[in-house]
Amino acid sequence: MQSTANWWWVGGATAAGLVFGTAASTITRRFVRRERSLAGAWWFGSVLTVAVLGLLGWRVGGRGELVVYGFAAVLAVPLAVIDWCEHRLPRALVWPQLAGALTGFAGLCLVRQDSEPGLRALAALAAAGGLFLLLALLTGGGVGAGDVNVAAVIGLITGWIGWAEVAGALLVAGALGAIVAAVPVIRRRGGKHNTVVPFGPCLFLGALAVVLA
Repeated sequence: MQSTANWWWVGGATAAGLVFGTAASTITRRFVRRERSLAGAWWFGSVLTVAVLGLLGWRVGGRGELVVYGFAAVLAVPLAVIDWCEHRLPRALVWPQLAGALTGFAGLCLVRQDSEPGLRALAALAAAGGLFLLLALLTGGGVGAGDVNVAAVIGLITGWIGWAEVAGALLVAGALGAIVAAVPVIRRRGGKHNTVVPFGPCLFLGALAVVLA
């Protein structure tokens, strides 16, 4: 019975991914240049969103966290695509993502009458965001403001689960970022000596790996 119920959640999450992924593709097209036809295609965002929400539905099932994770994931897909193509993470998408996750977790704390995971998530938000702000200051722009904002989102989402998950997500993101930086086809020169790496997708994938694990 439990297995059957999980498949219902997978089906529902997949259907939601198709709808919201198609809608989110219109957002992607607003920030990506027209020659990036694949990135702005409605089906591309839909496929990515369907895959992510389907995995979340399989792993999280009927728990309330599915709504929060799902909302964050729907906005994470266009953010990841935009950062990959344009090397920027628009505040117009990151801040609603952060606000929605905060609201969702606050609602779960009230319904369950348990504030501990919410307080831990807030602390992780500050810790991850503060860490990346420090890195931005130390690297002189090597870490962008968008990365700082997304790191705060990742801290919030993974901090809801536990501190080990926060560290795990950041470690996975760092490893992925190192791999991306080592591939000349992916990285881009931002100046004479600066290599620009789209770190937003790495952060999102790190958080997804932790949630699924």
